[in-house]
Amino acid sequence: MDHPTQVTFHIGVQFSTGRDLLLSAKANAKILRDQGISMPPIRKARKTISDMLSNLDGLPPTPEEQNDVIAQLSGPDKVRHLLLDDDLRGGSLRELFTGPELYNGIETRLAPVAELFSNTEFRLSLSLINPAVFLHRALSSGTAARTLQSFTESTDPTRLRWRDMVLRLRRAIPDVPLIIWCNEDAPLIWPQILRNLFDLPQDVTPEAGLLPLKPLLEDEGLARLSAYLTKFPPETDAQYERVILLFLDKYGIEEALSPHCDIPGWDAGTIETVTAQYEEDIELLAEDEGITLLLPSTPLA
Repeated sequence: MDHPTQVTFHIGVQFSTGRDLLLSAKANAKILRDQGISMPPIRKARKTISDMLSNLDGLPPTPEEQNDVIAQLSGPDKVRHLLLDDDLRGGSLRELFTGPELYNGIETRLAPVAELFSNTEFRLSLSLINPAVFLHRALSSGTAARTLQSFTESTDPTRLRWRDMVLRLRRAIPDVPLIIWCNEDAPLIWPQILRNLFDLPQDVTPEAGLLPLKPLLEDEGLARLSAYLTKFPPETDAQYERVILLFLDKYGIEEALSPHCDIPGWDAGTIETVTAQYEEDIELLAEDEGITLLLPSTPLA
């Protein structure tokens, strides 16, 4: 049996674009099938990988075990690219907030997965988000309330740096490429993100490119945007971004474009500091080798 030569694993972060990715994969089912790309259900992939890692009990997988996992995930069809999506693989909320940093211990949870797929072109993808917005959404979720309360009370906000988390991953699995984008930029570059994640040719236009815009635009604006893009399809990503920005300016929902952050013990100055550090982290990550950082020509925020 032929096995896929490439595996892309999207690992979060939580409260970013995971749902849009799942819906986009469904909308592009025919394109993915025609291109030899498979995205197995999250629960199936999670169980298959967890069962194998549990059986290995810390030992390296044999080639036969690696092939068995890939065969289970690929199914009967010929697949050249396997796309996996599981934002819990980096850790549950209780695990993510047990230390003084964001995503504590993620490197120890991902290293065995990278080893399991080391017989393929394995890469990880991450959608980052303003840590202040991330923490607000985590608190609002009602999950692991005590853990989160303890984290916010004991953690210095200036230590909430995504670049620190990414560097821990890079040190643990230095040969694994990373694809990274900002959740805030997704509405502008979603077709570009999908082409990169699905590994589609540049001339293939994926469906569902407007998904991240649905909560940001008034219904009338979304309908007019869809009609405009159908009538006047942009020739470049930059042209696409300019059109999106124009419609956001005219039909954007203000409260959706400026997410509210309510974090106990934080004032406006703290949120501004964390936001500035986030922007600095993105600039630094753009310079790191082994990272493909997907950015718009003109940032949304």
